Amino acid sequence: MSKQQERWVIKAGSSLVAGKDDGINKSFIKDLVLQVQQLLNEGIQVVIVSSGAVAKGMHELDLTERPDSLNLLQAAAAIGQLGLIEGYKTEFSNFEIKTAQVLISHDDIANRTRYLNARNSLLTLLELGVVPIINENDSVSIEEISFGDNDTLAGAIVGLVDADRFVMLTDEEGVFSQDPKKYKNAKLLKQINLDDQSIEIDQITEGSAGVLGRGGMKTKIKAARLSLDAGAQTWVANGNDPQVLTNVLKGQEVGTFFEGSRDKLQSRKTWIASLGSPKGQLIIDDGAAKAISEEGSSLLPVGITALTGEFKKGDLVACHSQSNEVARGFSNFNASELDQIIGLKSEEINTKLGYASAEEVIHRDNLVLS
Repeated sequence: MSKQQERWVIKAGSSLVAGKDDGINKSFIKDLVLQVQQLLNEGIQVVIVSSGAVAKGMHELDLTERPDSLNLLQAAAAIGQLGLIEGYKTEFSNFEIKTAQVLISHDDIANRTRYLNARNSLLTLLELGVVPIINENDSVSIEEISFGDNDTLAGAIVGLVDADRFVMLTDEEGVFSQDPKKYKNAKLLKQINLDDQSIEIDQITEGSAGVLGRGGMKTKIKAARLSLDAGAQTWVANGNDPQVLTNVLKGQEVGTFFEGSRDKLQSRKTWIASLGSPKGQLIIDDGAAKAISEEGSSLLPVGITALTGEFKKGDLVACHSQSNEVARGFSNFNASELDQIIGLKSEEINTKLGYASAEEVIHRDNLVLS
C-alpha cells in the first residue's frame, strides 16, 4: 500500500454530533457525509474521528449530565456507539460508500505492536475506499489512561495514518483570543503559529467543553501540536457551515489555521529516532538496499540475507547492507518468524508460516532512511 492519495482526518465534536431528538444530530451528519463524498470524488482518502457515543447513550439512558461514574460512562458509550455508527452508515450508504467502525484506546497508540496493527488496519480500509469512523474505546478504557477527549485522539490518528490535512470541526467559528461566550470583544484568530512564544495560550484555551464533551480549546491546541508534529496542515473550523470542508479544499480562508515549523519527513525521522536503539539488525542484499534508498520500496523477505537480535512484531530494527546502515523501521514479524522466511518471495510467506501475515517485512510507510 503506497501513500499516493491525499489523506484527511476530520474530527467532529460532541456539540455538533449530539442532537435533541434521539441523541444524534442527523442534519449535521448528513451535511458532513455530503462533504466527505465530495472529497472522495476528488480522490482524497478520509478518516472521521467522531464524538457522540456518550451523548447518544445519555439520551438512551435519559441522563441530563455526563456521568461522573466510570462504569456508567462506559455503559453510556457502549449503548450509544451502536446508534452513532448507524447514523453515519445510513447516510454514507446513500452514496454507496462503505464505512467501518474503529474503536481505539490509548494502548493502541502507545504499544508498538498494537500501533502497527491499528495503522495497517486503517491503511487497508482506506486503500479499499472505506471511510473509517473512529471513536475512543470508552466502553472499556480506564479514565486515567484514556485520551480523555477525541481531540487528542484525532491528533494522534493524524500521525498514525500519515495524514496531509487535519480539520477539527466545532460549534465555534474557530479559535478566539478569549472565550467568546464570556467576552464580547473576543476576536477570531485566523492564524496561530504555535512556535510563537508571545501567544497567550492560557487565554485562548480557557473555554470549557460543555455538558456533552471533555474537550474545549485546550485539547484542540494539544491536538494541533500533535498534528503539526506529524506534518499535517491543521484547522479548527465551524462544523455548522455545510461547506466548511469543501472551502478548505478550495483553499479558502476557513476558521483558524495552525502553523508550525516542522515538516512531515523531518518529524517522522525524529519520531523513529526517538525510539532508542534498534532491537535487531537485518542484513540486506544490494538489490534491497537500492530498492529502499533509491526507489522508496518496502523491505521484502527476499532481500534479507541474515538477521541478529531478539525482537517482537512492531519493534524497531535496523537494515544494514554489507558496509553500512541503510534504514530503520518497524518489523511486521518477530525474529523467530522472520528467521523462517528469509530469502522467500512474498507469496511464499503464508505457506511457510502456516497462517496469514503481512507481505512486507517493513512497509515503506514505516521505513526511514538512515
